[in-house]
This record gives sequence, structure tokens and C-alpha cells, in this order.
Amino acid sequence: MIISLIGMSGTGKTHWAKKLVKHGFLHLCCDDLIEKKLEPELSKYGYKGLEDVGRWMGLPYENSYPKASKKYLEKEREVIVEILDRVRSIPKDTNIVIDTTGSLVYMEDKLLQKLKQKTTIIYLEVPKEVEKEIYNRYLIQPKPVIWGQSFKKRPGESNTQALAGCYLDLLNFRKNRYEKIADLTMLYHALRKKTFGSYDFLRLIA
Repeated sequence: MIISLIGMSGTGKTHWAKKLVKHGFLHLCCDDLIEKKLEPELSKYGYKGLEDVGRWMGLPYENSYPKASKKYLEKEREVIVEILDRVRSIPKDTNIVIDTTGSLVYMEDKLLQKLKQKTTIIYLEVPKEVEKEIYNRYLIQPKPVIWGQSFKKRPGESNTQALAGCYLDLLNFRKNRYEKIADLTMLYHALRKKTFGSYDFLRLIA
């Protein structure tokens, strides 16, 4: 069984991937692999770790953001291509969970289709009532975020106001993309029930 977990940062992709490791799954974490590829760039600024990748990339209104976000996407694409190559060479009876980034949806359709052909794509959704919580978490603990065309500062808006308003646009854009490529959607609140465990997760995707 090979599965890919998709969804916004903070929806539990890594949490569930680590739980599946206890059931014998091989965990391929895209965040870690991208960070490793960015190490030479990060080291120039004394950065290390996922949070520092977010600091290096910056915010969409900063001058350094376009160049950094472009480089990040290039490395993300390399990682997905390498994972797909690796999957082909791993014994077929190996269970694998691919822990993707929230920006997976910015990869070209051809690459996403290859991922869909090789893996079962599971979308961990975000309900409306949790969107603000995810945004606040992003501000407190910045992670690398690709905004695409979703950040548009309106006349008279402060950077903070624009960020807050456009984040909802970003969520809506990504939600549509996630739903389009997913084979299965798992509901946010269902995954957080105390009675819902790893075996329940596996039963849903079996």
C-alpha cells in the first residue's frame, strides 16, 4: 500500500504519517527532503529546520519572497520526482506513506497525475471553523507557504490585513485543488475523536 497525505500545514499529515510508521509503513517526509536540498542556501543565513525554511522564504509582501518561493518549488518538484523514482525501486509489498507539503497542488498536472497513478491520495480537510486557527498558527509558527496568485494587497490595506484576508482565498484555492486530486477525503473532526486511532485510519483506506 502506498498512500500520499495531502492538505494544508497543520491538518495532521505528519502526525498520521508517524502513527503509520508504528504499523510498518516507510515514512517519506517531503518537508525534510526539501529542507535538506535547501541546506546550502539556508546555511548562508545561519538557518536550519522547517521553521527556518519559513523564515528564509519570508512573507508574500517581502522583496525576497518571489525568488525564494520559486527556488522552494523547484526543490519540491525534485523531491516528488525522486520519491516517485524511489517508489518504483522499492519491493511491491512495502507499505509507504508520503507526507507531502501543503504546496503540492502547485506542481504541474502531469506530475500530480503520476503521483495519483502510483499512490492513493488522501486529503485531510480543513472545516471553515478551523481556518482562523490554522492562520493564527501560521503567524505564530511560520512554515514555508506558497501563495501563488492568492496574495493581492488592496489599496489602503496594511500587510497584516492583506495577509489575513488573502489567507482565506489561499485556503479556498487549495481546497478545490486538493479535492480534485484526492482519492479519499478524511474529515478534520473525525480524525480528532479520542476513539479514532491508527487502525480506524487504515480501515478507511484499505
